[in-house]
Amino acid sequence: MNLMLFDDAFESIRLKGDDPRAQHLRKVLRAEVGTLVFVGFVNGPRARAKVTELEADGGLRLEVIGTEPAPAPLPITLLIGLPRPHTAKRILFEAASLGVTGIHFFEAERGEPSYAQSSLWQTDEWRDRIRLGTEQAFSTHLPQVAMHADLQSAITALHGAAVNVVLDNYEAAGALGEVLPDAGASAVIALGPERGWSPNERDVFRRNGWKLAHMGAHVLRAETACVAAVSATAMKLGLWREQTTTVL
Repeated sequence: MNLMLFDDAFESIRLKGDDPRAQHLRKVLRAEVGTLVFVGFVNGPRARAKVTELEADGGLRLEVIGTEPAPAPLPITLLIGLPRPHTAKRILFEAASLGVTGIHFFEAERGEPSYAQSSLWQTDEWRDRIRLGTEQAFSTHLPQVAMHADLQSAITALHGAAVNVVLDNYEAAGALGEVLPDAGASAVIALGPERGWSPNERDVFRRNGWKLAHMGAHVLRAETACVAAVSATAMKLGLWREQTTTVL
């Protein structure tokens, strides 16, 4: 991990020997007294911390020596037809790494209903995936994750974005870059389930004013399409022009 996330801010903290973060510091980073590490506070700043004490039971103490603002989340939300759990894990990680505002799933007409009952969603495993993605990105923002029973419910919940685009290889009028404006305050990008959109779902999108677009002739894996769509949208809307990263 590039940064260790903590739920609450602190100036000094003791990590017990069985804490995974203490184990990572001691076994992977081989931390010693005086070692500097990066930490972050969920949806808050990130910080530089120093190991000030190593304990015989494997525990250690960290002391914050400086903080700075974390990167702001991108005003981009993903709406995704619920995929198989293995694919959903990858999407959660990659989308969190990119810094999207939210990831909304819905039970698509051509999806598999049993996917929603997997351990990924019935336990905190999905939370672990977005947390790992955020730590990988050297960020602190945890995307909002929501599950909706159907497409119309999801669209209603996401009402208000400046741009709403549906990715569709078959009935799109143009490429993603052609339907996006040169600048925008927020965007929602929808990606279908592994078996694609149903005719009824396309009609629902059109009735709600969404634009259909494609990202070329190649059919991409869902997790690849998510990364490509967020990257293309952020660049087109100019969301990365002012982004800078400093190192405390």
